[in-house]
Parts: sequence; C-alpha cells; structure tokens
Amino acid sequence: MRTGSSGLGGSGPLAALSAVQRSILRTLALTGTPAELSFVERMVRRSGPALEHDVETLIGYGLLRDATDGLHLADPGVRRAVYRITPPSLRTATHVRAAAILERSRPTLAAGQLLRVLTTAPPPDGGTEPERVDLDLVSRLAVDSAVDPSVAAELLLAVHRRYGAGLDPRHRRRLLPALVDHLMLAGRAEQALAVLTEEIAADRDGPEQRAVLLGRLGAWHATGRPSLALAYLHRALAQDQCAPVHRAWLLTTLAATAGPLGQPDMTALLDEAERAERESPAPGGTVRLALAHGGVALAGGDLPTARRVLGQVDPHTPASRAPAALLRVDRIAVQLALGEFDDARTALAAAAVEVGRFGPVVEPMLTALDCLLRITVGELPEAEARTRLALRPRPDRQLPEDVRLELLAVAVEALIRRGRPDRARNLLRAESPATGWPDLMPWIRLGCAAATDPDPVRHADLLRRTVDGLRHSLAHLVRLPHRGPVLVRAVLAIGEPALARTVAGYTATIADRVGGPLWSGLAGHAAALVEQDPTTLRQAVARLRASTARPALADALLDLARLPGVPPNEAGTAAQESAALYGRIGATGDQERAQRRQRALGATEQRHRDPRPRAGLDALTHSEVRVAALLAAGATKQQAAAQLFVSFHTVDTHLRAIYAKLGIRTRLELARIWDGDQPAGDVS
Repeated sequence: MRTGSSGLGGSGPLAALSAVQRSILRTLALTGTPAELSFVERMVRRSGPALEHDVETLIGYGLLRDATDGLHLADPGVRRAVYRITPPSLRTATHVRAAAILERSRPTLAAGQLLRVLTTAPPPDGGTEPERVDLDLVSRLAVDSAVDPSVAAELLLAVHRRYGAGLDPRHRRRLLPALVDHLMLAGRAEQALAVLTEEIAADRDGPEQRAVLLGRLGAWHATGRPSLALAYLHRALAQDQCAPVHRAWLLTTLAATAGPLGQPDMTALLDEAERAERESPAPGGTVRLALAHGGVALAGGDLPTARRVLGQVDPHTPASRAPAALLRVDRIAVQLALGEFDDARTALAAAAVEVGRFGPVVEPMLTALDCLLRITVGELPEAEARTRLALRPRPDRQLPEDVRLELLAVAVEALIRRGRPDRARNLLRAESPATGWPDLMPWIRLGCAAATDPDPVRHADLLRRTVDGLRHSLAHLVRLPHRGPVLVRAVLAIGEPALARTVAGYTATIADRVGGPLWSGLAGHAAALVEQDPTTLRQAVARLRASTARPALADALLDLARLPGVPPNEAGTAAQESAALYGRIGATGDQERAQRRQRALGATEQRHRDPRPRAGLDALTHSEVRVAALLAAGATKQQAAAQLFVSFHTVDTHLRAIYAKLGIRTRLELARIWDGDQPAGDVS
C-alpha cells in the first residue's frame, strides 16, 4: 500500500483498510476534534494491543499523526476521502454515538455532534424522529452548565425546527421551556418571543403547558414592560391543573420580578412563593427567592440587607443558570451602591471571565455595571466610550430594555457633564418614557440622568414622574449613589421644593441604613440644598472627601460655591477646587460651569473687598482650606498628603498655619470650628 494521502481518490488505499481502521478514521473525520485513545476505543469497541496495532498502521500509512493533544488525521484530504465513502446513515450513527460518549467529559462537543445530526441528517419520514437521536440526551445537555448557552439554544432550536408539531408531547413539554430560556440567555429575545407566541397560539398540550409558556412570556417582558410581565405571570398562575413544580417556578419568578418594583403586599407574595418552593422545589427557585428578597430590600433602600440575602444563596447549580446570572449582576450592583468600588471592579473582572457559563445576555449587563462604576468614580471619557459602543445595534443580539435604559442614562449624564448637552437632549427626545407604576420604574434612571442637565426645566415632566416612581421603589436611586443630590438640585430648579424635600428624605433613609462617609455625605448634600444650609453642606463635603466618588465631591463643592450665605473667599475656593476636580475626571462641561462661578465670585470679591484683614476660616488660603477639610473629617496627615498629592511636610506646614490663623492647638478644635460648633479663636 502506498503511504501518504495523495492516493486517496476513488477507492484509494481506504478500500484496503480493515473495518476497524476505517472506523478509526471515520471517528476522527466526523467528530472534527483531536481524539484521545480512550475515546477511540469506545467508538470502535476495540482496545488493547489490537487497537494500538491498527493506530500504528494508520500512522505508518501517513493517514494519522499523533500529537500531545491526541490523534489527528494527517491532512484535510483524508477527511474528504472518508466523507466520500461514508453513507449518510453511518455518519448519523457516528455523531450520535460520539455524543453519548462525550456527554460527561466534553458536553459542549457532545452538543455539537447532536447539532450536526439534527441539521444535516435526512428529514424523518412522516415527521417521526430519526433513528437513534436521543432527545433525553438533548435535554440533559441543554441544562448542563458546561455547555455554552448559545450552543444549547442552537441545539434546542434545531429540534424545534426539525420536528415542530410532530414532536412527542413528553419531549415538547420539556424542551420548549428550555429552548425559550436558552434563547434569552443567548441574547436572542426576539426569537424567544416568536417561539412563545407561536406555541401559546397553537395550545398543543393543555392548561399546564400553557401556564409554563405564559410564565416564560411574563419573564421575557420583565425587563421592559413590567405591567405585562406581572399580567402574564398572574394569568399563568390562574390556569387550571398547574403542576406544583410549575406553580413554584411561577411564584418565585413573580416574586423576583415584583420585588424591586415596590409592589404592595410583597410579604404575602413572598410567603406564598417560599411555601410553594419548599413543597415542590423548582429549578433555580432558591436563587429567584434570593433575588426577590434582595429586590424588596433595594426597593426600600436597605443595602445591607440586600447584600446579606443575595450573598446567602449558592447559584452554582446546573438548573439555575438564568437566575444565577441575575444574582451575580445584583451582587455587583449592591457593591457599587455601597461605595465598594474596588470590590465591584474585581467582581466585574471575575464575572466577565464567566460569561460563557452565564450566557451572552449577561455581557451587556456587566457592561452597564462597568459604565456605572466608571461614571461614579469619575472616569467619564471611558464611560461614554463604552456606552456608545454597547448601544450600537447588533444583528445577533438584542439588548434587554432595562440594560438599554441603564446604558442610555450613563450616556446622557456623560454627555452633559462633558459639555455636550444638545446631544444628550437629542437622545432623551427620541425616548417615550412610560407613565404610572410599574412601567415607569425602569425609566427612573433616565430621569435621574436628565437631572444633570444645566437646564432641567426642559425635562420637568420626566423629573416629576421620576420622583413619583421613587415612592414605590428606591432601587434605581441607589445604583448610582450621586443621583440623590443631583435630582434634588434639579427639582428645586423646576420650582418643586416639596419634591426636593421628598428626595432628600429618601437619601437620608438610605444613609441611615448604610452609614459610612459616602451616603452620609450624599444625604447631607441633599439636605443642605433643600435647607440652604452652608454648615450642613460643609460637613457633607468633608465626608465625601473620605470616599472615592469624585463626581459626588465635585458636585458638592460647586453647590457650596453657589449656596447663599457662604463667604466669598470660601465659595471661591470651593469653586476653584470643584473646577480642578471636574477637569481631572473629564467633566469639561461641569468644569466650565465651576469656572464661571469662580470668576463671578472673584469679580464680586474685587468689588466688595474689605481693607480689614481677614479672620477665621476666611483667612485660610485655598491649599489650607483643602488640608483643613480633610483633617477635620478625620484623615491623618499621611492620608491628606496622599489625597492632595503633596508631601507630608507640606501638610504639616499648612496645619501649623491653620492653627495660627484660627487660634487653636488641636485637631478636635479644628473639627469643631469646621463643623460650625465653635467660632474661631474661642478655645474655652
């Protein structure tokens, strides 16, 4: 026999091979992957020295080659020759057998083998299933967490297309919900909706299956039309003969959907869902209950409780891939809301590695969280660039509506802060925000973004609706911490002091539950705007200096520069610092507004300059004010030096000058003067 593959035309050397040798080549040609010897043994049902001899013979003929990752065909010509001599029925049998063998060790490859059968095998006669295709194996692979959701979706879609109405009802009841779930995970929501509407209209399998499909339809609408989501889930629960496990799935899904919306009487719904889950556990039910409890906590602004309940459940079960993705997203969102920005960044990086397990649909969710993180800590150019890229239409994937709104809100705020309000206003004009609970709730984030517009009167109606929505749920107010004071400032500007006081109260509620410098600073900032209280705003600025939420600090400084009753020297220093901080974070539009305020204050001070020497806090220089604010808030000299990017010696020099000008000798006296509890020079 000639060696090499050049003589494989016609019957070639393959005709002279033994049946086992041809089977070895067929295995490698059809599975399309390097094969370990153990896999080949199971495929050809032969092992030991006899198989080894056949392999060595094929290597000697130049038809096979051995490598560290397994056996390979020598070149593509061998594969083409094997295909030519292999009957279609034998190809199908090879793929099916390979799938059964690979199920446990390499489930993604197993799914690929079955997908080839379902897309290339001859159509079944009379709508019957092709011989040897195991739909139970299809079901197992579809829920295997090791199988990419996109591959699982294609596999299930191939089954649906191939058999349609001819699919055995037992398999249809099991495979259809899985198909919809995996299309959603793969980011193919429109296809999922098409399958659902077609099957609900056909009503092939009675009220129980109709309840399951209506429940999936409700889950599909949860991201954009909460009213439809709740309506479909309630309709599903009203179906007769709903199996206990399906009822548990519907109730836990309803609770997870309604929780963050602030639905009334959530306690009764949670009790019913927990009871149903205990009696007939549904796939992913425990995770959905955690999402429900976490959503209720977020709706009330109780971030510590949200973190606790979301952290108590283990999502790593094969049947809970979809809710596990949402759980990961909510956990990171809570870290952001609490101001744990470094932890959130680490969690985002870890989650990005696991996108294949959760499904492509989670990728835009993580992108939205990353953009929220960047705009919160002051990386505005990066946030704008990422949102612009994420919002581009893609033919292979549709953004969930709530994710689109989150990205759009970040884009609007970034554009306004960076000095392009007209572009942001164009984005807002293209939208049609919903009215009334619960459909209004996803739009709250867009209303908060519109509040950053220097001319908020343009968005007065949206701002009023946003505040109205917050009385149901604070979930979207907490996701970007500085939204509270921004919204207070905007509703004051449109002449709604009562609404401003309401938002300030919500921010104070969150701060009471969270504690820490970030939220106490934000609550103080919001309250100071309502009360026009410089002392409260000074304290808020001091607290915000201890956080890394730079836009929040810059906003508070600029509001301090604008607030009536603040001495011109102090206001000018605050305006100057806010302008510098805005410049560092790329907020050029905000920077220009701060600089205008600084120039106006400078002109006023020039006109009213008092020849008498300045005293007290007014006597401090700009640099001394920055040092005093940090030290009064509790920072050490080392920490102040690090935050101001100066040396320890410089901070110490400024501190001695501060003590001399204020007539004090201790940090405690400095803190009292800064908080307004003691006038400068009074050390009694």
